[in-house]
Amino acid sequence: MPAPALTTLVISLNANEKLYFDWFKRRTSTKITATFSTGFWTTLVFQACSSEPAVLHALLALSSAHKKGVTDTGIHRNSSKDIIGPQEKFTLQQYVKAIGHLQPHFSAKDRASCRVALITCIVFVCLEFFRGHFATAQLHLKNGLDILGQMQGLPDASSGILALKPCREATDAWIVEAISRLHIQVELFRYLHHHSCIILQPAPQHQKTQPDHFEDLNDAWKGLEPIYNQIFHLTHRARQRTISATEQTSQQLVKTRLAGWQSKFQQLIESLQHEKNIYMIKTSQILRIHYTMVVIMANTCIHNNETVYDSCTDDFVLLIRELTELWRLSTHDYDLENEMPLYVMSTCMPRSVIDMGWIAPLYLTAVKCRVHRVRIEAIKLLRTSPHREGIWDAHIAACVAKKVVELEEGDFYKGFDLADDFALNTPMRDQDYQLPLLPESYRMSEVETELTGAPTDKISLYCKREQEGINRRVLISEYNVGEQDWVDI
Repeated sequence: MPAPALTTLVISLNANEKLYFDWFKRRTSTKITATFSTGFWTTLVFQACSSEPAVLHALLALSSAHKKGVTDTGIHRNSSKDIIGPQEKFTLQQYVKAIGHLQPHFSAKDRASCRVALITCIVFVCLEFFRGHFATAQLHLKNGLDILGQMQGLPDASSGILALKPCREATDAWIVEAISRLHIQVELFRYLHHHSCIILQPAPQHQKTQPDHFEDLNDAWKGLEPIYNQIFHLTHRARQRTISATEQTSQQLVKTRLAGWQSKFQQLIESLQHEKNIYMIKTSQILRIHYTMVVIMANTCIHNNETVYDSCTDDFVLLIRELTELWRLSTHDYDLENEMPLYVMSTCMPRSVIDMGWIAPLYLTAVKCRVHRVRIEAIKLLRTSPHREGIWDAHIAACVAKKVVELEEGDFYKGFDLADDFALNTPMRDQDYQLPLLPESYRMSEVETELTGAPTDKISLYCKREQEGINRRVLISEYNVGEQDWVDI
C-alpha cells in the first residue's frame, strides 16, 4: 500500500509525535497483520486518523509500545514499576489524549461515533497486547464487543451469542473482521477451561451467494473463522449440560463444514502452483496448521474427558509435522536454528504481531497430546522463537506447557528411553510410538492460565480436580516471571 498522504491532523503533530506516526506507517501497520492482511489496518485506520484525534492518538500510543517491544531488551524483566522511561511516558500521554477525545463519542452514541469508538477500542486492545497488559486488553475487547452489539442494534449479549447482521459498508466489514480475529485469539487462549464467553455468530449467507471457491489465502482464513466460533459455542454448551442428540448433530455439521473448507482450500492451492513465493508457502502452511487444529477441536469439543484426545493421536502427529515444516521455512528469515533457554526468551520480544500464528497450535499439542515425544517437540518449537501473537506469548506458553507435562508425567516414564535431547526436524523413533499413554488419573483437565501484573509478573496455573465428589477449580502452581521459577501449591 502506498504511504498515506499527510493530513491536517497529522501535520499539526509535534516533531516527536510525527516520528511515531512515521514508525506506525512504516513498521507497526505491517507487523500487526503479519500473515492475513485486513483493510482495517491497511486503509481504515489511516482514513479515521485523518479526521478523528481519538484514533490518531491511539495509533501513536500503539506505535510507541510497538517500538519499545522492538528495541527494548527487557520486556519481561521485573524492573521497578515506579520508574517510567520517556517512551512509556509518551505512550501514556497519547493514551490519555485518545481517551479524552473519545468522551464526546460515548455521549453521542450515533453510528459514526460508535465506529470511532470501535476503531479506537481495537487499537487499544493491540496496544495492551504489545505492552503485555493482557487483562486490560481483554477488558477493552469486551467493551468493543458491547459497542459492536449497540452499533448493529442487537439486544444485550447476555445469551452469550452476538448474532451479527450483514455489513453494507466496507468500513463496518473491516471493523467486524478486526475484532473477530482478536476475539478468536482470546477464545483460543481460554478454550481449554470452562469460562463465560460471547460467541460471534457471523451474518448468515444465502446458499445462492455462498462462493464455491476461495479467492485467495486471506479469503481461506475468513472461511475458518466461523468454524472456530461454532466450535467455541458447541464446547461451551457441552460443558454446561449432558451431551444430547442436538450437540452431536451440531458437531457433525461442523465436521461437514470443515470438509467443505478443506476441499476449497485444496482447489486454491492447486490454482496457486505457478505463483509460489515464500510468503504464499508460509501462509498456506499456517492455514494447514490451523485446519488440523480445528479438526482436533471438532472431534473433541463435546466430550469432557481427557482420554478423547488419544483418538486424535494421528492428527497430533500430523500437526507437529506441519508445525516443524513451518519452523524449517522460517529459518530462512530468522535465526530459529536452536532451542532457546527460557531465561533468554524472556529478555526480548522483537517479532511480536497481532495475528494468528503457531503458538496456540503448539500449546494445544503440548498440553493435550499425551504422546511424550510429540509434547516435547511442541515445547522445543515454542522455545525457538520469542514473540507474541496477540494474547499468545511464546515465553508464557512454553513455561506453562513444560510445567503441565512435568506435573502430569511425574515419574511415570522412569526407566524408559525417552531421548529428549533429539534435534528438531528428526523423525520419531518406533519406540516413541510404543510408549504407554498416561492413565486418565494422571491427566490434568481444564488447564487454566491466569496472568497477573501489568506487564505480567506472575502466572497462576489451575486445573479441575475431584474433591469430595465434586470437580473443583484448584490452584496447582505459581510462576514468578522475575525469578523464573515455579512454586507448587
